[in-house]
Amino acid sequence: MLAGLLMAGMDSTVVATALPTIIGDLGGFDKFIWVTSAYLVMMMASTPIFGKLSDMYGRKRFFIFGLALFLLGSMLCGIAGSVLQLIFYRAIQGIVGGALMPIAFTIVVDIFPPEKRGKMMGLVGTVFEISSILGPLLGAYITEYVS
Repeated sequence: MLAGLLMAGMDSTVVATALPTIIGDLGGFDKFIWVTSAYLVMMMASTPIFGKLSDMYGRKRFFIFGLALFLLGSMLCGIAGSVLQLIFYRAIQGIVGGALMPIAFTIVVDIFPPEKRGKMMGLVGTVFEISSILGPLLGAYITEYVS
């Protein structure tokens, strides 16, 4: 679960540092802001939907589904041939990002007794903080050395 959160958390910050290079390669500077906005808007819209669905049908199922679709969205972003494709694939990532982050916190509440929840929530928060640090570094590395 924590590895999935690390991946999802890094995704936003990886793109932030690599985006100028990506836009330069793909063109479409006028659509620059939509690469990030599509992700955020779709994540905000899907979070309450996945929250309710996970309450009704089980959190594990939606977390695993979200993680698998997030990986697919990441791969599609990597092979995007245009800015419009990239925006569309980032929107897919945003939709399932709305499943990963909030459901992870709810899973902690579901599986840990009250006396251990604070420690586990701290661990989940630490993973998000680590992703905020590693994401820009990874984005810069990929931009500079991978292509």
